[in-house]
Amino acid sequence: MAIGNFGQCGGCGCRILWIRTKAGKNMPCNPTMLNYRKEPGGKEKIVTQDGEVVSGITGVSPEEADGIGYTSHFATCTQAKRFRRRG
Repeated sequence: MAIGNFGQCGGCGCRILWIRTKAGKNMPCNPTMLNYRKEPGGKEKIVTQDGEVVSGITGVSPEEADGIGYTSHFATCTQAKRFRRRG
């Protein structure tokens, strides 16, 4: 399982959950578990418990869900711009 430790966002101070992605990078996620349904090209990006990043929609019923995942904290952090890498 790719779920790691809990921490605190250095920007906004919210509690985060670190998940190691399939690419081997640690991604900060909001710790609330969400039901999701995969939807190719979907607007939302969901990080699964094993570190896969999928497109889909959240908030579906358990019966409709393809799995349980997390929202990247970058999507909700009020200070996310501080952490963007410049190329």
